[in-house]
Amino acid sequence: MEIVDLTLQPEPVREQAARLLVEHFDEPQGWQSVPDAIREVTHISSEGFARAVLDAGIVLGWVGGLPEYSNRVWELHPLVVRREWRHRGIGRKLVAAFETEAAVRGALTVTLGTDDDSEMTTLSGVDLYIDLPQKLAELKDLGRCHPFLFYQKLGFIVTGVMPDANGPGRPDIYMSKRITR
Repeated sequence: MEIVDLTLQPEPVREQAARLLVEHFDEPQGWQSVPDAIREVTHISSEGFARAVLDAGIVLGWVGGLPEYSNRVWELHPLVVRREWRHRGIGRKLVAAFETEAAVRGALTVTLGTDDDSEMTTLSGVDLYIDLPQKLAELKDLGRCHPFLFYQKLGFIVTGVMPDANGPGRPDIYMSKRITR
């Protein structure tokens, strides 16, 4: 198993990465088609960077990074790991590789959005325009292991929410982390 620069890999490897977005990006639902996912891989590779975990030529997972605020902030987008390879530290390794590369590129902060379009948290299905600070303070997982729990374990904190980002009552939860040099 090795972490590689996805942009330097041959087209079949990049296509595998795209297929992961369609076939293994669970909730929220991933990309609708392989051509859409290939465009996403191409966009991330050209605008930022992408790292993948390869094992015998198979993409087990990958992470992308996109610059914001003159490279002082880098968005983690996306992170995907094959279902059968989850809970083995691959996501953690990919986030670490993302943070390292973002730091090299001048990041002070890394950020991400983790949607809740499947009623997995207490922020879903409610009107976030009423008493938002209290709802953020009381954020909880509803027993289905929303990805925000994974990111919290890695030191990310909730820094905001975009109400109705995926439709009424379906927010995007923003999380961030300071990069130390």
